[in-house]
Amino acid sequence: MSLGTADERVYGAGVEACLRPVQQAVAWSAERFTERLYDELGRTSEGAQVLQALLPQEFERLKLRQAEHLRRLFSPTLSLAEHQAAAQRAGRAHALVGVDLTSLIESYGAYQQEIHAEIMPLVASESREEVSQIVNRRIFADLQAQAVSYRRIEVELALAVSQIDELIQGTGNFSDLVRGVMGVIGDIEGDISAFFARCDAQGELQIEASQGASGHRYHEAMMSGLLPRISIDPERESGQGPGGRAWRSGQVIISEAWAIESRNKPWQALGTELGFRSSAAVPLLDDSGKTIALLSLYSAWPRFFSTLRIGNFLNHVQKALSHAVQRLNSTPVVPLPRRQIYRRWISEGRVRFLYQPIIDLRSGELVKVEALARLLDEQGHLVSPDRFLPACGNEELFTLLQRGLDRACVDASRLQDQGLRAAVALNFPAEGIGDARCERAILQALERCRPHGIQLELEVLESHEGSGSDERRNAFLQGLREAGVRLAEDDLGSGHSSLLRLDQYAFDDVKMDQGLVRGAAGRPQRALEFMFYLTRLVHAFGMRLTVEGLEHRGLIESAAILGADQGQGYGIARPMPIEQVPQWHAEFRYDVDPLRPRTALGALATYLLWDMQMGSAAADGQGGLANARETVRDFIAQRGLQHTELARLLDEHFRSGAAARPRIRHHVIERFTEIWCAELAAAS
Repeated sequence: MSLGTADERVYGAGVEACLRPVQQAVAWSAERFTERLYDELGRTSEGAQVLQALLPQEFERLKLRQAEHLRRLFSPTLSLAEHQAAAQRAGRAHALVGVDLTSLIESYGAYQQEIHAEIMPLVASESREEVSQIVNRRIFADLQAQAVSYRRIEVELALAVSQIDELIQGTGNFSDLVRGVMGVIGDIEGDISAFFARCDAQGELQIEASQGASGHRYHEAMMSGLLPRISIDPERESGQGPGGRAWRSGQVIISEAWAIESRNKPWQALGTELGFRSSAAVPLLDDSGKTIALLSLYSAWPRFFSTLRIGNFLNHVQKALSHAVQRLNSTPVVPLPRRQIYRRWISEGRVRFLYQPIIDLRSGELVKVEALARLLDEQGHLVSPDRFLPACGNEELFTLLQRGLDRACVDASRLQDQGLRAAVALNFPAEGIGDARCERAILQALERCRPHGIQLELEVLESHEGSGSDERRNAFLQGLREAGVRLAEDDLGSGHSSLLRLDQYAFDDVKMDQGLVRGAAGRPQRALEFMFYLTRLVHAFGMRLTVEGLEHRGLIESAAILGADQGQGYGIARPMPIEQVPQWHAEFRYDVDPLRPRTALGALATYLLWDMQMGSAAADGQGGLANARETVRDFIAQRGLQHTELARLLDEHFRSGAAARPRIRHHVIERFTEIWCAELAAAS
């Protein structure tokens, strides 16, 4: 019999006369019946596990609800709708505390036996058979309705898996991915609170996202010191909880009775008040099996994470999210309070722009200024993007783009009023490629800039591209180029996809990541060779190369010698308010001559240029190579180094054959490096 075909033999006026005389017997025996039932269930393995996970007060409430359930089954006024609703609530509870459907069916067999043993002897013999049939049918209907709740939860978990997979596939922004996954998990039946955490540079576990009102309060208590912060250190008591053990073991750790288990004692007082009854600590792993992040889940239901269906869900989340987090794990750790503050400042418009000049390395002329976003804190200090950008999702990045576009035309016009004509470059997150909102905002800004003759350039940040196909992204970028926007690939060399994007998209300019030149102080050879080969690669694609991070004269000189087109860095100008750019321009003097290096690094760049061209097709015309040799010799003479080991090695190298050159080259580079390091030390 299905619930939809239930008739008056089970519900309604037809059963009232039969069931009403039974009420006193049921009320009298309900408490004893409940005690006997749970004694019986406590002797089974699964029943004992469920009951042992309950707090004493929870067990008492359970017995009261069980007695109420018994009275409902014998109620003469029970309706089909009322029974369905109550049974589905009970089914939800059974499913959430980890009672599987097979065990539920078996327990209903025991329940039915207890009714016939305990209640039916109290029913008058002439109506006992009819009462038994009514109650048996209601028990069957009850079980059917409870099964509906089980299926609903299974469907909900399947939907959550699908949503998480879609987020992982379609989201390249770390903050959006974490917030999206947390939102999906928070919507799962089971009153779940959640945390996402990674370790900072000091090895401290930092919560970067939380889910649910209870989760937020729990995190705030840890941040304020009311509760100990979760640790991964096995020597600390706070490292012995589920989170610390999961991080160290790389295994999912389930706490079936979180409010009872002794290892959770440091957190139990507040956690119990907030309703935490079970937990799952899910470590996210890299390909080597090392933990890189932790997902901590808390449910208001004991044993919630112990069922097979939840176990399968957690295993899927662990594997899928591990790959996604590993892909995006270069994003710096930003604790949740900082993330919230930065996002609030952006929404409030506490954004300011500084401008850093970019010059032509051949002429020294100002080519463009890059608009660099800063946030303004409560004390009026500027917050740099390396601190707040990792906290930004796509919405925050779009807001920053809009504000930057709004300022670009206005500030470039101010420069023109001072007699300076310079393009304006803005950072553009790759997630925005293909985003119709971004396209509209850029084209609208272009319309504002065009009457003033202002050139707009977008520097596409190295990250994971936005949604849509390659064709859609190419069409997006090509449409911007055709509208008059110049495009630059930012930070070439900072990520695995840089060279692929260089080949895939039609950029006008390329910016060499400053991280590739940052090592010039200790290992100048590597930095200069990167610069040499990237310059030639970029030129082969018909693009211009800008070298970032030119912090001193040696690097500026080297970039010019090795053929880079444009330069940017503290050695040229620091970022500044737009009103200071004219004064900088008036005072700036560019006295770099690629044919007359004045620093040891510039001379080393010239030497490497000569050496790397030897044996290549470029060596067929000896004029350029001869000039490079003479330039290095001129530097040696100007420095009075004619009688040093460096001079001797250079002469030997210039005269030697190909077989001897690698050995001599190594020693020449060492001597140049020593002189360069001495120059840096003297300058500092």
